Order: sequence, then structure tokens, then C-alpha cells
Amino acid sequence: MPVLIVAVSAISAAAVLVRLVPDLPAPVVALWRCGMVALLLAPALKRPARRELLLTALAGLALALHFWTWFESLRHTTVLRSTVLVCLSPVWTALLERLFLGHRTTARYWAGVAVALGGIGAMAAAAPPAGASGPLGDALAVLGGMLAGVYLVSGRAVRQRMGIFSYGSMVSGFAALWLLPVVLLLPGEPAALWDFPGRTWLVLLAMAAGPQFLGHVGLNFAVRYLPAAVVSLVVLLEPAGAAALAGLVLGEWPGPGEWAGAALILVGVAVATARRRGG
Repeated sequence: MPVLIVAVSAISAAAVLVRLVPDLPAPVVALWRCGMVALLLAPALKRPARRELLLTALAGLALALHFWTWFESLRHTTVLRSTVLVCLSPVWTALLERLFLGHRTTARYWAGVAVALGGIGAMAAAAPPAGASGPLGDALAVLGGMLAGVYLVSGRAVRQRMGIFSYGSMVSGFAALWLLPVVLLLPGEPAALWDFPGRTWLVLLAMAAGPQFLGHVGLNFAVRYLPAAVVSLVVLLEPAGAAALAGLVLGEWPGPGEWAGAALILVGVAVATARRRGG
């Protein structure tokens, strides 16, 4: 559980960091975020079996699409709304685990999900999207949450047999490779792939070190020992952290409704994970 706390704290900064580079296309941000971590962890790479390689490639594709859709959603709506909608991923994750891994989720788990999602709904209702393009941002964020479910379930199947750093490098590398042809087709590429001011590089480095390395590598460490549905449920804490950071950095301060929703999320996480701690 301490690893999950560090990981969620790190990923809470992701939305704000994306907002700090508004002129950078979403696929470019995602490529550098994944590519930097893939290179950092490359010394830990070990040759996987064919099945693990294919599953990791699938997880990398899901991760690439997750980042692309979610980062793009942040161009069209508020940090809070985008974050709470992408965090619907526990629903999709549990359904995928049920279908493909045979994992049975209990009534207590779903009760926790219901309370936490009620908190997410309260936060979203108290902070409607800015501008007329909100529905597009909503749809992209929900799609990003579905893709996160595919990423976590695929990762759980691989992490039973592969070390955390080897898997972290490989899945991040696959994500970057999936994104590379997309980026090369963007206007102004390939020069715009690296021709950034120093401030942009600092934000990209922060995104790779924090949300990607501490965040996603931490989640992949935890997913070896816990069902992916539980891991993704704890990630529901992300909107509370993102809301606080958005207030401090961007001036998007949450109101009483948002904080009430955050409290419900905490209660939901406690209800659902208490069963795991107690066996």
C-alpha cells in the first residue's frame, strides 16, 4: 500500500504538467513521457517469452492511446472534470478482469466503487466544463479510462513473470514506439519532436520522473500483488490530488462540492480495500 500512495501522489501531478505545455501536441507529450522512462530503465531489460512480449506490446498500445486521449481531453475541459472521468477506469478494469482473468469481484468491492464513483460524480457536477467544447473533453477522458483498464489488466498478466523494471522499460518503450509514427505525421515534424525551449524540456522531464516513473512503475509494481481492479480503485484518489494542484498552479480552486466529493472517494477506497487487507 505505501507504494500505491507514492504512485498516486505522483500521477496526480500529470494533468497540471500537461497544462503547462499547451502548445505541445498530446502525442508528442505522451511519446517523451514514455520514451524517457523506457531509456532510463533499459539496463534492466531481459528477453521475455513470446506470450509476455505480445501482452506487453498490447499493454503499451493501450498505454499510448490512454495518454493520447486523456492529454487531448485536457485541451477541452477542466483538470478536475477530465481527471474524474478518466478515473472511471476501475469499472472497466473489473469487467475486463472478470471476462479474461476469471477474477470475481465481491459485493463489498462494488459498494466501495459505488461510493467512490458517487464522490467523482459530486466533484464533476460541482465543476462543469469550461467552454462549449466540454462534451469532447468528457468523451476523450472516458475513453482514456477504458484504455487504462486494458493497460492494467494486460500488465497484471505479464507482471506475474517479469521484473518491475524490465516490464516498466518494455511497456513504456512499446508505448513510445506506437506513438512515433503518429508524431512523425504531425505538421512540422520531425523537427518539432525535439525543438523545444528549456522550460518545456523541464516539464517533460518532470512528467517522466514523477507521473511515469514513480507513478506508473509504482502501479505496475503493485499490480503484481493486488488485483488490477483494486489498484485502479486506489487511483481514484488522483482527482483529489489533481484538484489541489490545479488550484495551486493554475488557479482552478475546487469549491465545497469538489472537496465533499473527494471525501466520498476516500471513503469508497477504504471500503473496497479493507476486504483485501483483512483477507
